Amino acid sequence: MKRRVALAVAVLIASVPVAAGPAAAQAGAPDPVRALQRQFRSEHGVRVSETDRFFYGGKSKASGNGIRVSGVLQLGRTGPVAARFTWWSIKGTSSEKSDPYRVVRVGKDAYDAADRYPGPVPGGKEWIRFPSRHRGQTGRDLARDASLQPIDVYDPSLMKAVLKRSTSTPVSGGRLYKGTMSRKELGRLAKGTVVDWTSGRPIGAKSKGKITWRLWAGRDGLLKRLVTADAVGQGKDPLVKRSDTRYTGWGCPVVITAPPADEVIDEADLLDYIRSQNTPIPEDSGNT
Repeated sequence: MKRRVALAVAVLIASVPVAAGPAAAQAGAPDPVRALQRQFRSEHGVRVSETDRFFYGGKSKASGNGIRVSGVLQLGRTGPVAARFTWWSIKGTSSEKSDPYRVVRVGKDAYDAADRYPGPVPGGKEWIRFPSRHRGQTGRDLARDASLQPIDVYDPSLMKAVLKRSTSTPVSGGRLYKGTMSRKELGRLAKGTVVDWTSGRPIGAKSKGKITWRLWAGRDGLLKRLVTADAVGQGKDPLVKRSDTRYTGWGCPVVITAPPADEVIDEADLLDYIRSQNTPIPEDSGNT
């Protein structure tokens, strides 16, 4: 009789549905952080495609200008070590794209293709090398990982925090993780500096706003897609950057090298060259 009662209780417990909870508590699901860390090996990488749009107000349809990105990352033992990508500016809902901007990043240096530079460039110089400290243009802001995502998916400690703050549900082909955190919290948790896309300054303890995400992982735990909304400030009409990134070809062979040295000019040398091309301004003769 006792065995029958125990069996009935076991069947009853097994039949109770389990609600979706924090992702860290989901038993049996592949761990996306471990899956990511297994990809950190030399001369292998991942392909990335992304669309970023900028809105004034969370539900605004009047803006939405942005950029599209397509490229490949080379990974190393600690994350991305090089990137090669192309980006285009896009306008509203139009399918038209600008002429492409081509960028190569190797180590700490970013190389922009000279064909889009607005000023004169010496003959034979196809690439302009910018130091890592110079982040004045979108191409170099993208340079680290070919992405403008606020969440660095190649930072294992940050990804653990993201998953801990997520709810997880099974979907076709894998799992979907949803969550939110404040921008201030993101700045505290990230391994490196998170730059505010509106000001160019680091996100810190006084930063306002929040980041929401939807993150898809495959049955093997590898990331497939990340969609975020990065809302700056508070109130009904914050500035919002919506980023939609897809990751494919994890583990593909990748070796990215810097452009040939004789085709490269450093930013500082280029500025000196531009000054030399301008006619000196005559001294003031008292007629101004």
